[in-house]
Amino acid sequence: MISFEEAGRVLDEAADALPPEIFEKLNGGVNLLPAARTDENGLCILGAYNVDRTGRRVEIYHGSFRQLYPDAGEEKCRRELVKTLKHELTHHLENLAMDRSLEKWDERHVAELLNGLCDEPLEAESVLFVDADGAGLAAIAAGFFRLAAQSAAPWLRCDCAGLSDSPPPSPRPKAVKAAALYGVDISGIRPQRATLPLAGSFDAILCMTEAQGDELAELYPALDGRILCLGERDIAPPALDMQGGWNRAAEKLASEIQLLMDELLAGPEDGE
Repeated sequence: MISFEEAGRVLDEAADALPPEIFEKLNGGVNLLPAARTDENGLCILGAYNVDRTGRRVEIYHGSFRQLYPDAGEEKCRRELVKTLKHELTHHLENLAMDRSLEKWDERHVAELLNGLCDEPLEAESVLFVDADGAGLAAIAAGFFRLAAQSAAPWLRCDCAGLSDSPPPSPRPKAVKAAALYGVDISGIRPQRATLPLAGSFDAILCMTEAQGDELAELYPALDGRILCLGERDIAPPALDMQGGWNRAAEKLASEIQLLMDELLAGPEDGE
């Protein structure tokens, strides 16, 4: 584990790189403390967001990092420190918006840890959504993701692409209408092909179906570890290309994007 002083420098640099509006009303700032902290279940707490009579503040516990990652290398320590900082800042943004989404995720996460059911959350700050041509489901997913990240996690980025060699010049009209039902305008998205340089520039590549993931992994074996399906089940465009079918697909995507955002913003707040 890196030293207390180096951990402070990492957090300062990470905070300086974020948009200043994230820190509005955080009058207590970000505080690195030497102590370790555990919850009532004995789980190690890496960070906390506190609101009391003195105001709002984020606390990061260096001692907890030393306990949880005693032999971790410098890069691993830096990554976990920054991830924890962003997790707690997300609590701050959601608290201001009177949103408890991440707080509820934390509660579920602790329950899963105690029951031994917890998988490692996806770690990514950039996501490429992929479908057959980039002009339908992937475009909707990218639009929903951008809207969700805009207020909760502006450091996250995404794009969409398709497996087709010749993607259409714009998203499908019915996909545009379906996204508009959720206040998302995807008409300006320009579908593109999922080339190796494009896909390789993202931390995670989320396909709509397992077959698409297999095809992409076969094309670019080096990226196989980044390629996943967005949902547990395939998300396919409506067979009859009817507006009602696209609306239902958008409803499914809205749910999956919310789950994805919860996972990306979770961070290892409690010991594993």
